[in-house]
Amino acid sequence: MDPAAAASSSRVDRTSLERERRTRFRQLFSHLYSLLPPQAAQMSTQQVLERATMYVNQLRNRVEELKQMNSRLEEESKETRGQVNLAFPFLSIIDLDSTLEVNLITGWNGKFQLSHILKIPMEEGAQVVTAAANCSAGDTIIYSIHCQPISSRIGIATSRVQERLENLVS
Repeated sequence: MDPAAAASSSRVDRTSLERERRTRFRQLFSHLYSLLPPQAAQMSTQQVLERATMYVNQLRNRVEELKQMNSRLEEESKETRGQVNLAFPFLSIIDLDSTLEVNLITGWNGKFQLSHILKIPMEEGAQVVTAAANCSAGDTIIYSIHCQPISSRIGIATSRVQERLENLVS
């Protein structure tokens, strides 16, 4: 093979490899963007990476909080085994920048309906993304709701949601 043809072939291979690398990078970047909470506007690559870093740190902090809460609840459960659990209802509201997470743990007394709980964040400017009511061991129900603002400019009135839910559960 003549040296000019070999150089040309080598250049084509490098060009092809670079094109594949960029395509793979775009796919991975798109996947990363899809894992972030919904955004109001398009962001630059740097903004997406900064947002992803912030979001991962928020999630790490949330995992740590939940581990501590779980440990505390397990300790309380050991202490109150065989007794009436007076810790119900337990309400937790976490504002994760562009999403709101509401968790309510209560006894099986029929006092709360998921529809009553969902109504409050919706009236305060939230759009419910997911909602679930799970029965756990014994007579415990766990309500879990994830919301995002209907309008990113207005947001969710988190303090009003918390105040109204506290009034509902008390």
